[in-house]
Parts: sequence; C-alpha cells; structure tokens
Amino acid sequence: MPEETFELGPFLADPGTDQALSMMDSLVRWLTSSGVLIVVILVAATAASMVASWLLRRFFRTMADSGTKLSSVAGSVVKRDARAQKAAQARREQRAETLSSVARNVAHLIIWAVALVMILDKIGVNIAPVIASLGVIGLAAGIGAQTIIKDVVAGIVMLFEDIIAVGDYVDLEYAEGTVVGINLRVTQVRGVDGVLWTVRNGEIVRTGNYSRGFSNAVVVLDIDAGADDRAVTDVLTTVTEQLAKDPDWTDVLQSAASISGMLDMDGNRYQRRVIIQTAPGEQWGVERELRGRVRAAFTDAGIGFALPRFTEAVQS
Repeated sequence: MPEETFELGPFLADPGTDQALSMMDSLVRWLTSSGVLIVVILVAATAASMVASWLLRRFFRTMADSGTKLSSVAGSVVKRDARAQKAAQARREQRAETLSSVARNVAHLIIWAVALVMILDKIGVNIAPVIASLGVIGLAAGIGAQTIIKDVVAGIVMLFEDIIAVGDYVDLEYAEGTVVGINLRVTQVRGVDGVLWTVRNGEIVRTGNYSRGFSNAVVVLDIDAGADDRAVTDVLTTVTEQLAKDPDWTDVLQSAASISGMLDMDGNRYQRRVIIQTAPGEQWGVERELRGRVRAAFTDAGIGFALPRFTEAVQS
C-alpha cells in the first residue's frame, strides 16, 4: 500500500496563503512593537494609579493626624477642651477622607486619559482631531460650569481649612444658624426659626463662627440714673462670683467676669456691661442665667432698671 505524503508546494503557492502569512507576519511585528508598548502603557497606568492613591491617602491621613489644632482668636491662642479636640479630630478625619477621595478620582482620571491618548496613538488613530475636539468640548463645558467649578473649589478650600463644620453655629451673611450639612458644592444651615438655608459655597464671602475657641457672654444693663453705682458694682460682683462657683456652670465658664464702669449715660439711665468668657456656643445660656440672677439681686437690693423714656411732640 503506497505511503501518503503531504506536499507544501501547492499550499505555499496559493495567493491566499501568501496573504495570510503576510498578515500573520504584520500582526507578529505589531504585537512585538506596538502591542508590547500598549501593554506597558496599561501596566504603567495601573501602577501610577495605585501609587497616586497610596500617596494621596497617606498625605491626607497625615494631615488628619497632625495633632490638636490651636485656634487663634483675638490675637490669643486658645487650646480646645477635650470634647472639642475629639470633635475636631473627627472632623479632620472626615475632611481628609473626603478630600482624599476627590483627589484620587481626579488623579485616576488624568492618568487614564493620558494612557488612552497614548494607546490611540499606538494603534494608528490620528489623535490630533480628538485632542482638538476634547479641547473645544472642555472649553465649552468650562464656560458653562463656571459657577459649579467655583462652588466646588470654594468647598474644597472650606473643608481643607476647617472653616466651618457640622454642628457649628455660623453667620454666613446670607444665613445664620446651625450647620447641618456640608459638601463640595453647598452648605446647609438651619436657622433658629427652623428654616433650612442652602448656600452655594462660592457665594460665601464672610464667615462668622460662634463655635470655635471660646465665646463671650455679653450682658448690657440699663440702670436707673438714681441708683447708687457703688451698690450696683457690689451686686454685680456678688452675682458673677456666685455664678462662677455654681457646679452647673463651672465647666461652661472659662474666665472671671469683666464688669465695666459707667458706659452710655443720659438723663434717666446709665449702662453697665458684664462680659464672661464661655465655652464655644454656650454664651446664650450664660447670658440668660446672668440676666435672671441680676434681676433678682437688683430687686432684693432695691436697684431699679431704667424705664423707656417717651418724648411727646407738642404742636404750638
């Protein structure tokens, strides 16, 4: 029985075979050149994303763990109490996580956008029109989103600088109340009347924070002009000393009371002012308590408050 043989001659002579071999050769050359470069680009982009994530997370975590923040108020440096330090540390950690997430997303977007452009170039796509189109689209989007970008940048700065935090009582010029929410674009404040104000971060120009460092309880008293001022001083001194010794208020008060001399004075009244440094946000409660105690003490001492004076216009 004759042995069967397989001859390559007719197969190699087929034009289709030559074309297939040519394509295979081109594919091999592409894989060993551009293909390898694309793999290198993908690996490099993945590695760069991982390194960027690690560095950014470490950077913002270091910021959060940098230690207890000292608040400078009225030229003096005041260290927060233990409760405030714990709250501040929690805010720093939350703020660091938020900023870290935003920074990592931006870094990933930039890295993979560059990688995509490089890959398109390697597979033979003319990237010049693509870049030009993206530039036009980006410009149009930037013009249309100026307000959003402004709000987001302002929000990042507010979070980074720890200007306000949830729970702070603030005056944002447009709204005053307790901060109930902050994100990169808006800040929400609940007023004392229950109204929820939403203010864009880019619109916040001036911020007054009543909940940082310390607060001052300020009570201004209109006293009858006929009252003995020495007796008034003695009563105010006694009342403020008793308040400072009260266990219910010991942790709230941070300094001895400052009692002024005579301030504004006219025919039927003069003013005295009492200032007591308190823990942040506690000034209103101290003011209410102090007014009640002063009123009772004045009544016991026979000291009267000035009555409003009415002027009647008489036509001749």
